[in-house]
Amino acid sequence: MPVSINIVPFSDSLELYGEPDFSSAFSLAGHVSISLSSPAFMFQRRRSTTRALMRSLTVTFEGQSEIITPDIGYAPLRLCSITRELVNGEPIDLSNEGHEDSNKPCSWNIIFDIPVPGWLPTTSTYGDHSVPEAGTRYALYATATFIYLEDGNSSIFSSFCTPFGCRTHTLNAPRCPVTLTRFAEVPSAPSSSSSTSVFPMALFVVDAQSGQDDTETDTTAIPPEILKKIQVVASIPSAVTLDEISIPLILRLQGNELDGSQRARLRITDFTVDVEQIETYRSTTSLDCVARFMVPPKTQQPPSFPLRNAHPVHTLYEVGLLVTSYSSKSTSTRSFSLFDPSNSEKYVISGDGRVFVHESPEGDATARSPSENWYVLEANIPLAPEPHQLDWAGLRSRRISENSPLFSVCHMMHIALRCVYEQPDGEPVCERLHFSLPMQHVRVGVPQINPSAPDRTNASAMELQKSAPYSQSLPAYSQLFYSNGERKIDYSTPLPLYEPPPSASSSSSFTLDHNDNDRKTIS
Repeated sequence: MPVSINIVPFSDSLELYGEPDFSSAFSLAGHVSISLSSPAFMFQRRRSTTRALMRSLTVTFEGQSEIITPDIGYAPLRLCSITRELVNGEPIDLSNEGHEDSNKPCSWNIIFDIPVPGWLPTTSTYGDHSVPEAGTRYALYATATFIYLEDGNSSIFSSFCTPFGCRTHTLNAPRCPVTLTRFAEVPSAPSSSSSTSVFPMALFVVDAQSGQDDTETDTTAIPPEILKKIQVVASIPSAVTLDEISIPLILRLQGNELDGSQRARLRITDFTVDVEQIETYRSTTSLDCVARFMVPPKTQQPPSFPLRNAHPVHTLYEVGLLVTSYSSKSTSTRSFSLFDPSNSEKYVISGDGRVFVHESPEGDATARSPSENWYVLEANIPLAPEPHQLDWAGLRSRRISENSPLFSVCHMMHIALRCVYEQPDGEPVCERLHFSLPMQHVRVGVPQINPSAPDRTNASAMELQKSAPYSQSLPAYSQLFYSNGERKIDYSTPLPLYEPPPSASSSSSFTLDHNDNDRKTIS
């Protein structure tokens, strides 16, 4: 055809920064290229002029989620559909007059800028691994309407067909995929309490629950009033990057409410740790989950309004060739451990385990304050560097923590303390205090290294040659400003120390003479 359109975004990926936010948006810009050419025909010495009247031009950013599981089946959802009219007034007359014989078509670029909602989930693939390409995807679409005034067809045969042909044509640009990636904002100052983590440590006051030890068959348990007197405070990083292969863990134990005999009988021998990734798949019948997100209404959802690029398997479900035996099931869960299988989940506490017995040093008659009676346990929890297991959804790989209408990923750290209590008759009783801590797994960008002063000139020249597009190197709006528009202040840089002005009795001082602006010393 003499007219063609293509979408050319400034970047085929959009980087989102910070937590998902319904009130924020990110800019996706580019241009729609419209090309006009004159075709060559046999028995024609010179190519004819092509003229077209462009009546409308729209560009649409659309996102979709599709899940395919053995028990739920196929579930589609349109996440967003944002359309911008680039030509909505007077038609635009396009012509390649004077360039008919050129080998290159005449092109016009029309710029667009689409605000992408900040709550959208990232581009990812999930679900049944035997059916590829299902998951969350985004793309740009463009549609233009033309009227050919002169289409360059001056041949004898085309002159007979012109009266019977339709002069209005609708052209669709090829689909332009866009990848959405979310990055967490790394703190400007590194954490002082944890040198192995990028993010600062988060504190949790734990309400541990008691449970029978797996190695004991006796139904006798530790008196609950004793276990309730054990205070547990846990610390883990507020976020863990996908590149980290270990997680620092700090446990603080205290039993100030225990009497002397109870402290002597109660021992903490070991504790176990496991890191779990839980993936939840939902169908569109979970209306309460879908309603929490700002997705298009039901009238704009399949099957009323089909997806622009639906998975090929959707036709098999629509005609009934593929059915699921759990038609009433609306959710499906997949969970697995991220713990490194080459390491043991059990951590043995050194000594006799009587962590609540505090003996004062010899000759020290002062009693220890309650704040000094904490017993601290520290450990680095190893994570599997590579996925090592396979199931119906593919490799058990680490994902970022994310919540979307049809697919959610959360992470938990499960900890169990093994308690041994000697009863008055001398028989030991074993029980476990177990609790879980919520975790946040995130993706961070490549850190920028500030070169030293002598190397700064050479490094700047090299960075200028190897730098990415400006849209990827500039900081995000959320990194510089708050949601209300106020500028963020970096408090990690301390203010200069206050120095009092010199007193009147000092040996010397200086003042400024306004007549000659010279500094004079007064003794």
